[in-house]
Amino acid sequence: MKAKDKEPISQRIFRALDIPAEALPHSTAVEIHGRNLVKIVGGGAITLYSPDEIRISLGHQDEHISVKGYALSCSSYNMGAVGIEGRICSVAFEESCNEG
Repeated sequence: MKAKDKEPISQRIFRALDIPAEALPHSTAVEIHGRNLVKIVGGGAITLYSPDEIRISLGHQDEHISVKGYALSCSSYNMGAVGIEGRICSVAFEESCNEG
């Protein structure tokens, strides 16, 4: 089976119509504004909060976004939208990879 065939039909339709992925329900969008602000839309709970790392869940237990840096703080948190300010060093999508 081709990788393209595994993609949900809704994503294929949105891509074919050139509609941005963040318009999809249950999707995540990340905006990075320089080295001092990250906005995450479509995230879940804050699962780790420290001055060096803030981690946001993405709906599945083993998927999250990790923002690492210095003097980090959550500047806003509203309806699945999170603003993180401070000195940003890295932003990463992370998940557990379990081989079956």
